[in-house]
Amino acid sequence: MIVGEKHYICIVMNINRLSKSVIIKTYYDMKFKICLFLLSISFLFSCNQEHLSTYNFDEKIIFIENDPHLYLSKIDTTGFPQIRNGKEATDFILSALTLNYVNNDCYPSKEQLQKSIRIFKTEKLVQQQLEAQYLLAGVYRKEKDLTNEVHVIEEAIYLANQEDDKEWLFYLYSYLGDMYINQFNMFQFVKYLTLANQCIKDVPLADMSISTKIQLAKNLLYTGNYNESYEILEELEYNVGKNNTYYNDIKRLLGVVLYKMNQLDSSIEKLNDALATEKSMSHLFTCHSILTYCYYTKNDLVKAEQHKILAKECDTDDEIRLSEIEFYTLCAEFAKTNHNLEEQIHCLDKVKEGYTSVLNYNSGQSLDEAIQSYTRIHEKRMFNKQIATYRYILTGFLLIVCIWLIVYIRIRKKQVYKILALQRQIDSLENLRNIKDEVKGFIMRDFEIAKKIAVLRNTQKVQSAKFLKDLEKHNIIEGNDLLTMNWEQFYKDIDLSFDGFYSKLAKAYPTLNEKELQLCCMLMSGFKTDEIAAIWMNSVFSVHKYKTNVRKKINAQEGANIIAFLSEKLPLQ
Repeated sequence: MIVGEKHYICIVMNINRLSKSVIIKTYYDMKFKICLFLLSISFLFSCNQEHLSTYNFDEKIIFIENDPHLYLSKIDTTGFPQIRNGKEATDFILSALTLNYVNNDCYPSKEQLQKSIRIFKTEKLVQQQLEAQYLLAGVYRKEKDLTNEVHVIEEAIYLANQEDDKEWLFYLYSYLGDMYINQFNMFQFVKYLTLANQCIKDVPLADMSISTKIQLAKNLLYTGNYNESYEILEELEYNVGKNNTYYNDIKRLLGVVLYKMNQLDSSIEKLNDALATEKSMSHLFTCHSILTYCYYTKNDLVKAEQHKILAKECDTDDEIRLSEIEFYTLCAEFAKTNHNLEEQIHCLDKVKEGYTSVLNYNSGQSLDEAIQSYTRIHEKRMFNKQIATYRYILTGFLLIVCIWLIVYIRIRKKQVYKILALQRQIDSLENLRNIKDEVKGFIMRDFEIAKKIAVLRNTQKVQSAKFLKDLEKHNIIEGNDLLTMNWEQFYKDIDLSFDGFYSKLAKAYPTLNEKELQLCCMLMSGFKTDEIAAIWMNSVFSVHKYKTNVRKKINAQEGANIIAFLSEKLPLQ
């Protein structure tokens, strides 16, 4: 029995070691999963922060548009000596936009704009980058650097396409359309105007920003849709306050639309409202030139002359635009009507200068050439980008293969761990079965010894006395459960050796008393009637009597083999 206990202890230790290894492996698996979860949360948080950053920037833009002077009073515009991160670059752009809204001719430093754009690209601040690129295009326009102006607008279009920002695409294509109409290139103007309108065809008017609505009204004005343009501008005039940066634009465009609709008095009223706070020289020229047309048409020559002089004073830009050619053409006609030959010649010279400027734009460089130049650069860049894309795809493929190999190795390791664990369990069960067989052998040996001693003690008492004393000296009798009447341990041995026979018997036949249970267990272990009588120290007749009682209680036939009957009734293996 001591040998069996040692084997049990070994099994328990092996199982504990196996459980410990499984727990450690589970711990590291859980740790790996927790790390992945934390990385996912971190990524989602960073995405949310980026969304909040864009949302806050858009909110500030709306606030500035509603009252740029109020925002200007709250910020320091003395300068931005250092632009080191996205926040400082954003503050700089907001300040520059505010100053530009207050005065359309005011633009920030080109170098600071370029640095801000680089930061926005790095930090993926798309709206800030688009605003900065639009300002930079204005700087290049002011410097008459057509190539870089087109380059910046095309870059902004590419970015807006990536983001699928319909309103920005509309605004940028309209910008290119304005550039072409100033060169009298109506074909390209219509092309870009069509592209612009395609961008917002599915965007409801109510969802558009104020600036987009104004640009849409301007495009409708260009194409002769005066009534539609007027409806949009009239709604804006009603909803937009006087402090809004677009207030003057709305009034000025309303004046132009009403002039085109031949509503001269209303046009004069709107244009005078716009003149009250207008600072941009180009916009002042537009207002005074349209007022000149209105008053000449009304035959108010005094006021017409006043506004004509004011319009000429506002014509400080060397570049001749379409509006200026139209103005000087009309002035030449009025001079001819008034028989002012000198004025007529001066105006016609201006018209000639304008057309010459259109034909020889910027020392022979046309807008088409600038766009073609950019297109070549862009195509080369796209080719390099495709090469880079293929490189990234290849790198990504190799990375996926590496990840797949790592995952495959992890899965294989898990499978190997499972196989090893199962093998250990099988080995443990094999050991347990071997130990169980050994224990059964020890128990059966004890039973045989008990039989022999019991018979010897009851049949040859005198002759075996000395022999029994020798057995007692070696603790053989004392260690035998049957001889010492240790029935509880005997029942455990029976359960172990015969598939839980005692427990199943007691449960199936609760009417059996202690002696009857002992009888069944001894019969199961192979004891004969006389051997049982010797163990009990009773007569053989008493044992037969107990057998009869057992048969009755288990409903077996008279003279039936008790063990054979019970083996059929009880679920023994």
